[in-house]
Amino acid sequence: MMEREPKYQTIISWVQNMIRSGDLKEGDRLPSENALCRQFQLSRQTVRHALEILEAQHVVVKIQGSGTYVGDGEKNRERPSYKNIAVISTYFDYYIFPPTLHGIENVLSKAGYSTRLAFTNDSVHHEKTILKTILERDDVDGIIVEPAKSAMPNPNLDLYRQLRSRNIPILFFNASYPEPGMPCVRIDDVLIAEKATDLLIEAGHTKIAAILNAEDGQGHLRYTGYLKSMWKHHLKTDARRTILLDSDMIGNLKTIEDYVLSCLEGVTGVLCYNDELASQLLDLLEEKGVKVPEDLSIVGIDDANIAQIRDLSSFPHPKEELGRKAAENLLHMIEDPSFDGNYLFDAQPVLRGSVKQLEGYESEQQKVI
Repeated sequence: MMEREPKYQTIISWVQNMIRSGDLKEGDRLPSENALCRQFQLSRQTVRHALEILEAQHVVVKIQGSGTYVGDGEKNRERPSYKNIAVISTYFDYYIFPPTLHGIENVLSKAGYSTRLAFTNDSVHHEKTILKTILERDDVDGIIVEPAKSAMPNPNLDLYRQLRSRNIPILFFNASYPEPGMPCVRIDDVLIAEKATDLLIEAGHTKIAAILNAEDGQGHLRYTGYLKSMWKHHLKTDARRTILLDSDMIGNLKTIEDYVLSCLEGVTGVLCYNDELASQLLDLLEEKGVKVPEDLSIVGIDDANIAQIRDLSSFPHPKEELGRKAAENLLHMIEDPSFDGNYLFDAQPVLRGSVKQLEGYESEQQKVI
């Protein structure tokens, strides 16, 4: 009489067949334990036992807090230390990045690591080239990366999975892709945008627009914060007053000035994606004879030098401090793969002359005083 095949062997055979057929490749993530339980009608204990056997055979590797990936787990555990960290940024000369990159490099150099800088110019194609080079050279201990167009579908996620399957820690800064589930160090975009909108509402404004970047995750999170504030104060939101732009439009607002100005008709307050955008808006309004803050109040985000020059109320971006924190957290992840590298920065407003207190309206703070 033939012996019955152990139940766990069903999972093992399935994974091996998927690899042989090419349906599963190195770096691909297996379905979760719960998903495998449902797919094969097996208990969690049986599925876990099968995965443990596959890991012992170096067919898959389990990464704590992430999942199980196709790859040679033994090779990954024996990775040598190269004392190299890859740092990938979208830009270099944009006002946030020099101090952020300085903060990263300062922490890494003190810890004895060399920094390899690369820039994508916010292009997923350039990002792909950089990631492929890192995989081919295979001589870094970790990666700190600002994603390209983080709110858009990204074709490079398989490259990130391959890097992760080699037990190379990856930490995002400023924004992250939603799917990989890797940690990120950034400002709390939802909270900051909520506070910025609150600032306008507390000054008596109820008709408030938001001009945001539609291509990156920060823009989407700031949109969430804007909505939270408006709904919290029981104010209606108008789709026309939510102006979502791509990066090219953000970089040259004048090319769509008629559209922007038409959306701002009847508005008394505006939340801007960042200070650079707010400065461009100030230029457009000045050309059209619209006075700030007499006719329109504006709040920006980042507290860049331009905000001080243009007398713009804004919320500071931590810049160099954020860079230091990203580097520190990546080093912790290298030492302890289970370390949670996520971190959110808060900020308080820097009040200047771009917000008008509407007559006959007292803020909650004034009422308390």
